[in-house]
Amino acid sequence: MKKHLFFVVFCLIACTHVIAQQKRAVYIQFNPSAPAEVFGVTELKNALVKQHIPVAQNAKNSIVIKTAVAATLPQQAYSFKKQGAMYLLTGGDAVGVMYGLNELADRISLGKPVARLQPFSGKPYIAKRGLKFNIPLDARTPSYADNGFAAQNNIATMWEFSYWQNFLDNMARYRYNVLSFWNLHQFPSMVKVPDYPDVALNDVYVKDDVHSSKMHIVKKITIDEKIAFWRKVFKYANDRGIDIQWYNWSVFVGGTEGKYGIKDVQDSPVTIDYTRKSVKQFLLTYPNVSAIGVTAGEHQDNKQTGKYAIENWLAMTYGEGMMDAQKENPALENTTLIFRQHYTKLDIIKNAFKDYTGPFETEFKYARARMYATVNPPWFDSIYRADVVKYNVKCWQNIRNDDFFIYRWGDPVYAAKFIKNIPLDVTAGFVIGDDGYMYGKDFASKNPAVYGKYEIDKNWYDFMIWGRTAYNPSLPESFYKDQLRLHFPNTDINKLYTTWRATSDIVSWIDKQDFNPNDFEFDLEGCFDRKGFLSINDIISSSPLPGEVMSIVDYVKQKGKPNEATPFDVADKLDAAAEILLKGAATMPPTHNADLAETISDFSAWAYLGRYYAAKFRGATYTAMLRNTGKEEYREKAVASLTRALADWKNYAAISTKKYIPQLFSRPANTLDWDKFIPDVEKDIVIAKTAKQGDPIKQKSDNRLWKITSKYY
Repeated sequence: MKKHLFFVVFCLIACTHVIAQQKRAVYIQFNPSAPAEVFGVTELKNALVKQHIPVAQNAKNSIVIKTAVAATLPQQAYSFKKQGAMYLLTGGDAVGVMYGLNELADRISLGKPVARLQPFSGKPYIAKRGLKFNIPLDARTPSYADNGFAAQNNIATMWEFSYWQNFLDNMARYRYNVLSFWNLHQFPSMVKVPDYPDVALNDVYVKDDVHSSKMHIVKKITIDEKIAFWRKVFKYANDRGIDIQWYNWSVFVGGTEGKYGIKDVQDSPVTIDYTRKSVKQFLLTYPNVSAIGVTAGEHQDNKQTGKYAIENWLAMTYGEGMMDAQKENPALENTTLIFRQHYTKLDIIKNAFKDYTGPFETEFKYARARMYATVNPPWFDSIYRADVVKYNVKCWQNIRNDDFFIYRWGDPVYAAKFIKNIPLDVTAGFVIGDDGYMYGKDFASKNPAVYGKYEIDKNWYDFMIWGRTAYNPSLPESFYKDQLRLHFPNTDINKLYTTWRATSDIVSWIDKQDFNPNDFEFDLEGCFDRKGFLSINDIISSSPLPGEVMSIVDYVKQKGKPNEATPFDVADKLDAAAEILLKGAATMPPTHNADLAETISDFSAWAYLGRYYAAKFRGATYTAMLRNTGKEEYREKAVASLTRALADWKNYAAISTKKYIPQLFSRPANTLDWDKFIPDVEKDIVIAKTAKQGDPIKQKSDNRLWKITSKYY
């Protein structure tokens, strides 16, 4: 009895001690002159305050957390452990300390007692992890694909510092450390070129509408104020451990119209001189830009040879301009020139830039425009690896998402497999992004609780998954569930996690069966391309992802390979994922959380979209089988499948039109308007009903791009 009483008293004392320790104030000793550390400490303090833990002004009677930079750790790495009476958080550099502080903040936010925190550590799997950002600076200096609603609605947003604060803070939280800006010709909106002073543009313009050549001012601002603004943005990025890159395409000179005889042609000495001096001035104005990227497309004369061949033009302008800047400011000698493989080849590039003296890297469209199609894209190894190895040039992997833009995606298992397949031995880093959309403010949502908020916040889970996975692709599922718990408290996290993962199968299996390498060739959310809605005739002739899925034509003609999924296998996969999404959406009440409610309704939209494609793939396959054999039994099955597809599209449209406004997408140059496509969906039934033996069954290509002899791949 005495032993039992002693044990009870001991437990009460121990619990009292733990509670007292939890309530003790925390003192954070850090380097206030390191902005990255300051940001991490701010995150940690916010977490402590939310947990009602006091933040002390000195170490007396406090739990002490001390930060330090340790040369024994790699850059961006960190380690947290107890050392004597204090806790020590060390980093390989200030950025590593920041990452460690952010992780510590997460752990405390999850309610873990400060005095009982276990040691933890981290180091980067991929050193350079970035976002690709097509930036619409001005209607006069557009990015590559600004003729969509998202870009035009967000031109003014690009000149709001609060937008960049939020964007860059989130990048740091998610452990991205590269922001890659892309624009056709940014110079008039960002620099003053001494020999061409009238080119510099004051104010910011947008089009009256996306189809108009007329413009109006949305912001009054001088060129000097613009320069000050972007210097401030770039410094803020640097303070978060984020490198700035800037990419251009080729002979674009937007914003210079009618000035100095500048023309968008390769053989103009004036244009060459102007571009070279603009590049120089850009780097002198923004010396913390870490890299300049160039493209041998899309606006060039490929018939030009010799001096004015596009690769030589880029050497005379960007190459010489960068070296001019480096001579004037030796601190720029580490600024890297990145020459994309797109529209050229590495042997041509290296020959054109043989006299270039600075750091030199290349870039490749690693997953074409479809990063969500497969975890193992086949193109780099088949097209570019040998050249990269031969010329000993590190390659940036351009990981393009032009799969979807509206609905929320979330599958860390897919992301981890994808990241682990990136060829690290020849990779300089990666950037993730798109050409067909602009992640500024959300102007598509109808819900006033989310309309006008930042897209990076709407899609926080997607952005977070890719950043954190690239830093550590071996994170356990529990990490992502904890992130969901922080974002959506009082929710069935296991169900949310599992349901959200099914969105990945919807995108992946649609892409696998109807694989379109380029952004303009397919909008998955609307089933259209530049020519319009894709009928079952388009689906029958479509090409699948090489090596993973069998085309409808090969299946019907029994030419498929045993290791390839059949169109019916794909349809079954889509239906299975849709079932998970519908069941999850039906059993997770969103309560009062608008973001959760929007996420769950996105699940339903994804489900009906997946069911639609499943039925469409079956209907297209049965129609092709009818054309091949003449057997009427296939007509009945085709019509039944496509009738179901119509019902699923109507359900998809009903959810989507309630949530989002129709909008024009720039690259497929068509409007996502769900209700307007209903007659097109109905026409598929008519195609099946009127099909006959001998009608065309022909596949347009096989998507094995490495077979193409043209230099454009």
